[in-house]
Amino acid sequence: MIPLKELQVKEVVQLTQDNMMDLMRFWSRFTNDIQVIDGENCFRVQSSLPHPLFNHILKTICPDNRDYFIKTLIQDYKNMNVPFLWRVWEHDTPQNLGEKLKEFGGEQIRSTSLMALDIDNFQPLSDPIPELIIKPVRNKFDSKRFTKCCSTAFEIPEFLSETLTEILSKQQVDLEHYVGYVNGTAVATATIFYSNGVAGIYNVATLPEFQGKGIGVEMMTAILLIAKLEGYKTAVLHSTPVGLRLYERLGFQSYGEMRQYLFL
Repeated sequence: MIPLKELQVKEVVQLTQDNMMDLMRFWSRFTNDIQVIDGENCFRVQSSLPHPLFNHILKTICPDNRDYFIKTLIQDYKNMNVPFLWRVWEHDTPQNLGEKLKEFGGEQIRSTSLMALDIDNFQPLSDPIPELIIKPVRNKFDSKRFTKCCSTAFEIPEFLSETLTEILSKQQVDLEHYVGYVNGTAVATATIFYSNGVAGIYNVATLPEFQGKGIGVEMMTAILLIAKLEGYKTAVLHSTPVGLRLYERLGFQSYGEMRQYLFL
């Protein structure tokens, strides 16, 4: 396991990207809807499902003929008639990739902050919330509850529910999904994925009507303590501006950003 204090900033960013790519490899093994194309110059996810959740580029190392390379990738998605995201990390090349993507029709949308936490030094901020019961996803019924809650919080379209439920119902030792219940109602979700010596955190969501009650903090606390018990020393995630305050309260620090360009 890798202690955060031994990592340079660029290594934290690389591990965050690697963790996301490994998660996509997991996803693609559990459903025929998703295909991962893992090449020397690009890592991308594509499907016939018309949503960027299943259509995005996660790594770019452009060859010398960069304009042709970029245009070819864009055209591949356009031929499938699906919207997609091109995610740009600080170590991707060329350095002006973002400007090229805008030149070729991409719309720059909100960036996400790349954050990491020293799990060894993590301590809960408060006592557990008595009415919140956190359980791991263990079957298709649990995964349906996870999907419904997460989709509501993130405004994910209903037509993706079946594929998401299929993926979530697959049990893997390195991937755990958790649901927070209040009086039997699924109100919050979180996912933890162990890869390359770090714990990647995803799908942290709370239903709008239950926000502001400390549930997000409690969900994060639970999965960070689980990772700590498993021997992991570093947690990584990427945060939207909405979640930034929550993660900073827990002790996460920013190590850079991932820029995003949407193609419709």
